Amino acid sequence: MDHQFKETSLQFGVFLMNLTTNTRIWNALHNEAANSTLMKSVLQENTLATEQCVCYGNGVDGSDRVTDVIRSAKLNSSQEAAILSCLKIRNCNHKNSVKLIWGPPGTGKTKTVATLLFCLLKLNCKTVVCAPTNTAIVEVTSRLLSLFKETSSSEHSTYGLGNIVLSGNQARMGIKENDVLLDVFLDERIGILTSLFSPTSGWKHRLESLISFLENTEAKYEHYVHLLKEVERMSEEAEKKKKESGKYERHVYIPTIGEFVKKNFNSLSEEVETCIVDLFTHLPKVYLPYEDVKIMIASRQSLQRIRYFLRENSSRVDFEEGNFRFDCFKRLSVDCLKALRLLPKRFEIPDMLENEDIRKFYLQNADIILCTASGAAEMNVERTGNVELLVVDEAAQLKECESVAALQLPGLRHAILIGDEFQLPAMVHNEAKFGRSLFERLVLLGHNKHLLDVQYRMHPSISRFPNKEFYGGRIKDAENVKESIYQKRFLQGNMFGSFSFINVGRGKEEFGDGHSPKNMVEVAVVSEIISNLFKASCERRMKVSVGVVSPYKGQMRAIQEKIGDKYSSLSGQQFTLNVRSVDGFQGGEEDIIIISTVRSNSNGKVGFLNNRQRANVALTRARHCLWVIGNETTLALSGSIWATLISESRTRGCFYDATDEMNLRNAMNEALLEDVSSSLGSLSIRNGHGRRNVW
Repeated sequence: MDHQFKETSLQFGVFLMNLTTNTRIWNALHNEAANSTLMKSVLQENTLATEQCVCYGNGVDGSDRVTDVIRSAKLNSSQEAAILSCLKIRNCNHKNSVKLIWGPPGTGKTKTVATLLFCLLKLNCKTVVCAPTNTAIVEVTSRLLSLFKETSSSEHSTYGLGNIVLSGNQARMGIKENDVLLDVFLDERIGILTSLFSPTSGWKHRLESLISFLENTEAKYEHYVHLLKEVERMSEEAEKKKKESGKYERHVYIPTIGEFVKKNFNSLSEEVETCIVDLFTHLPKVYLPYEDVKIMIASRQSLQRIRYFLRENSSRVDFEEGNFRFDCFKRLSVDCLKALRLLPKRFEIPDMLENEDIRKFYLQNADIILCTASGAAEMNVERTGNVELLVVDEAAQLKECESVAALQLPGLRHAILIGDEFQLPAMVHNEAKFGRSLFERLVLLGHNKHLLDVQYRMHPSISRFPNKEFYGGRIKDAENVKESIYQKRFLQGNMFGSFSFINVGRGKEEFGDGHSPKNMVEVAVVSEIISNLFKASCERRMKVSVGVVSPYKGQMRAIQEKIGDKYSSLSGQQFTLNVRSVDGFQGGEEDIIIISTVRSNSNGKVGFLNNRQRANVALTRARHCLWVIGNETTLALSGSIWATLISESRTRGCFYDATDEMNLRNAMNEALLEDVSSSLGSLSIRNGHGRRNVW
């Protein structure tokens, strides 16, 4: 009875998903009180007036503060023009506007965005930065921090980060312990500020404790020794030890004054130094003028000098009151005390009792707030104050409905969208244009796009095809990709060049679980190529990163099962291998990309392999080598972009047949034999014959 109940009790299952994002979208779409001025302004066809706005003739306000930033970033002319055009729209006060930056693969889009944000930070422009995913917003934040620290003094490289805030879920953003992103992560800041201004253990208490120690070193040592002797006396009385021959047996170790000073000074000074760094890292600049930071730096240097002196001298026998070494310590202490007494003990920040109060404090005083597009729904006027500018990275991957919350930010006048509608949009499960982005809609409405026109990723033999097919040949190759040591050294003796189509016409597509196809002959060819790459990497001692890309999850799983962890356990950092779907590789790049197209049939059916955006992503991930593996007949009959690619590979002499290479031919034959054996085995089992021979 119980057994029957267990077998039949489960009638259906429900997949539970996080509804937070969808709830925020719904609320934004139904928020009648929201600021919708910008949306009404930009969702119109004629934007010529915006492009020629007379307000722009005045140049960039505060240009002296951003000129050095732009110059030091070493941007190309299209990147520099994009940033300057974005900065100029701040001058337009009579109408709202939107700016589109078009960033094809490898054109330095993230670098351009980071430089723009750094300029906006210098201009104290209240800006919210959004992206569709946690991964994307973390990437932008990392690049901004890197640029910030590159241009900062080594003595206070984090001063000013208090004006940058990253808001979101730490686990989903993958922010781990000791991650540099913690310098700007909002939840981390809340804990640090609470600690800094604790009345019993915060900044003021630690600073006063250190000053008191340096002012009364001898007295504190004498008091400490007195306490130790009292402890010893009470211990002796409790144990009622016999005192024969008048000898005094010491049970409590009494340190020398040098040992005492070194231990206590190190502890107190390190606590103060930690507080100093936390203060100029996490306080907004308006609450910590640079004059105070200079005093903090001088104080740190004084503390470090004393610690070094004590390390070298505290164990000497002549380090005691009245001797030369001790007098040197006192002179250093006097200089240090002068600096410490100049440090502010209090800061004019509002009294904050709850985490939400601290959250508002940081968001209201930040110039740059970074979050996911969904997270922008939490930014209201009470929490953040008025926002001047919105920057959306990876805007072509952000569903139009998801943009609504960000476009409703309080006080928002202008928006900048950065993306490429020729790459993959957001993933959706319907055909009603629900996945269309605001970026794509504005392009269709006639908004101009500023093109980033120099690519820094792909060797010219790789970039040639996607540039022609997707971007009309408008993208130029940077000098760094035209000639590389990698091309000369690694490709020597390799039958495939930088760009190749490898015909594997003997395999067949199989549909397994989830109706996702796989092709085991292609799996065998991919595995053999990876093995050869690994061998070449080891022999030539060259660091190589390889990405295997397929549109189908079934093929990804089959490749991963075939390869196992063979390379991850042996190669370390010398040889890295990534097997991912095309969608999962968007935004990524590797030295070598191997594309497995999978489909193999006589009628040219290729399914969603036919999607041009997916093909664009797949074909633009490689830096040095791009090898496409597929069935020539199937792809040529498909009438898709892949048919065009085969035609071009033949024209350019980049077409190869896998059977012409012995290792690949043998790998294919083995895969075919396994397939035949598997089919015969299945047939035997179904027919009830030969079971003993099969198993």
